[in-house]
Amino acid sequence: MGTINDKAETILLADDEPQVQKVVQRFLYKCGYELIEASNGREALSKTRSQHPNIVLLDINMPEMDGLTVCQKLREDALTRMTPILMLTARANLEDKVLGLRLGADDYLTKPFELDELKARIDTLLRRTKNMIFANPLTQLPGSPAIQEEIDKRIQSGLKFGVAYVDIDNFKAYNDVYGYQKGDEVIKWTSETLQSAINIFRTNVRESSWPFLGHIGGDDFILIDNSNAIEGLCQEVISAFDKNRGRWYSGSHVVQGYIQSKDRQGNINKFPLMTLSIGISTNDRRSITHYAQIAQITSELKKFIKGREQKEKSAIVTDRRTW
Repeated sequence: MGTINDKAETILLADDEPQVQKVVQRFLYKCGYELIEASNGREALSKTRSQHPNIVLLDINMPEMDGLTVCQKLREDALTRMTPILMLTARANLEDKVLGLRLGADDYLTKPFELDELKARIDTLLRRTKNMIFANPLTQLPGSPAIQEEIDKRIQSGLKFGVAYVDIDNFKAYNDVYGYQKGDEVIKWTSETLQSAINIFRTNVRESSWPFLGHIGGDDFILIDNSNAIEGLCQEVISAFDKNRGRWYSGSHVVQGYIQSKDRQGNINKFPLMTLSIGISTNDRRSITHYAQIAQITSELKKFIKGREQKEKSAIVTDRRTW
């Protein structure tokens, strides 16, 4: 199967050289991809529009319609505008490459090329496109598919890692009082706060790996890092959040330390200023072999920490269980 997910990715290969078609086709089949073949530009355009491949490999020199023209027409069509395009050409002229990129090609590979390099470029384009499609539209952070892929990658590495589920407390009450536009601004600011904390932490702590930040949706985020670094990173996060949250409230609300709004039962209640609840799960004490385990553990931690009494400061809870 393909390397990006469990479903085989479909690749359209457009090349008028039978030998190239044969070699590349055989190689990509072995890699687990499904192949659609086209021997000229018009056929490539037609099949891309009708069969919707995950990626298009376009030779520049083809009969009836060259690859550059095909590329341009695909980018003009709303149904194929986001389909990744990898140009294949024997031309080494810089002007041809620049023209192809300006017309919308995502990458370029000059013949003759190594098959392993071709696969690497295909995988990179597929991964980038998938992450773009599933990125959160508000924060542009990777969404759930990319989060699962990252966790699976960490599991397969055999290294110790931690996953932190980050949730904003009293966010609904804030939305009710200040409105959804302000709520969206808070979400974006929280995203920026998390990213800033990562940059500061990585600068100051050598043991930290390259952390991963994802946005599940709403006011829920995911942080992933080495197990011996994740708590320190989360401490950096809550310190920055609590220090600067007052900017999103009126002066009177900051002074009194709460806002008034209806709770889920419709009763007027006092809600403290927003804080973060962070639940951390690691594979230090228990074996984690599947993404679903992480999802279950972090869900349990979220319920636990959210079930506590209202608090004035952000808090972190780490799962210490061995079962």
